Amino acid sequence: MARPWNELGRYGGVGIDLVLAILLLGAAGHWLDQRYFPGHDTGMLVGGALGVVVGVRNLILAARRMQRDIEQAEAKDPLARRWTVDEGWLHRPEDAAPPAEPPDEPPI
Repeated sequence: MARPWNELGRYGGVGIDLVLAILLLGAAGHWLDQRYFPGHDTGMLVGGALGVVVGVRNLILAARRMQRDIEQAEAKDPLARRWTVDEGWLHRPEDAAPPAEPPDEPPI
């Protein structure tokens, strides 16, 4: 990905979107409860549930956009898909010393 700051701006606020959807729709439901249905919390509960649905929908859409962007970046750069590991720190079996044989114990 050539522009990491672009992706950060595009996808960095996804969690805030979820929280704001829940809070704003819950607050709208609470306002409706106070204004039209005093003594009931149904509007707030419905608004909060609707906020969860809208927030999760936005998360799914953002994940799809992110996946599409990753696939487009990989299509432009075929080497971006390749994972490389620096094997210099790995333990190689051919470099290992032979296992030490246990000392012979005299029979009793």
